[in-house]
Amino acid sequence: MIKIGETRRPPRRKLNGWHMAFNGPAILEVEQIDGLLEAAGRDGVREIMSAFWRSSDALTLGLSTHLDTEDTTGAARTAHALKGSAANVGACQLADCARLIEDHCKSGDLQAAKEALVKLSLIYQETRAAVESHLVSQA
Repeated sequence: MIKIGETRRPPRRKLNGWHMAFNGPAILEVEQIDGLLEAAGRDGVREIMSAFWRSSDALTLGLSTHLDTEDTTGAARTAHALKGSAANVGACQLADCARLIEDHCKSGDLQAAKEALVKLSLIYQETRAAVESHLVSQA
């Protein structure tokens, strides 16, 4: 797993379109962020990420509400939306965890989905720090 602030990445391979570290997805697909930097500039990326964080906060709150009310269908839909949003900005572990929650909801495993939601909030914080660290390093 890539640690925040680490400049070297572990060996990676491509699997189903995702660049994977040998021990799981990287916290952040920096090439995705770099592409955004080239297209939108630093201020543009900060605006994009600000919108992403707001959207992710709302989706995570909705996900929590769905799980608390045992609405696995709504939770699966919300997790799916979060998965796509995270993948679009290169937040690989966040997308992967959202996919896991979606899968648990579709299989009716509410307890596993709730446990994965706890992990998702930790990954969210790590992802946010990794994005900021990467943006600072590209100054």
